[in-house]
Parts: sequence; structure tokens; C-alpha cells
Amino acid sequence: MTDATPSPATVVDCAAAADGGSLWVQLSVGGQIKNYTLNRSIASRGTPQYGEVSSEHGPLSKQELHDLVLVLDVPQRGMYAGLVEEFVQFLKKSALD
Repeated sequence: MTDATPSPATVVDCAAAADGGSLWVQLSVGGQIKNYTLNRSIASRGTPQYGEVSSEHGPLSKQELHDLVLVLDVPQRGMYAGLVEEFVQFLKKSALD
């Protein structure tokens, strides 16, 4: 997701982990399924890994985080809306500083 204009995305699935608050979002972007994880586990608090956003290929760069926010920061509907909003707000406050 490093294009100047992010592809339209649809939230396919989303979940909160029982590890203290990590979030997982699965998107369909340009017909491809992509998975993103926000590490907010209790075990990672106080470490550089806390708040890290990763895909299947590892931690995202600042540009990839910015692109992800652009894709996700649209009004969400349905049962995933709350978790996606929480994911976006965390990114805006923490990961993009």
C-alpha cells in the first residue's frame, strides 16, 4: 500500500485479542486480502513493540501506516465499526507521531 492514492478497501473481519487489547483487521484491498495487527498486549507494554502495527510481511513503515489510516479512516458500518474506529484512533494518536 505505497501508492499515492490508496486502493478502496473493505473490512472483511476484525477482532480484539484476549492478550490485553491487541487488534486484528482483515481488509480486501484491490481484490487482495491483507491482515494487519496492532500489538497492545500486556506483555509488550513498556517495550518498543507496544503499539506496533504489522502485516504478513512484518512491521509497517511510517508511509505504510499513513496509507493504512487513509484507507481505514472512513465511516464504518456494521459489527466491525467500533473495533476499526479504535484501530484508527490508536494509529492517529500513537503510531503516526
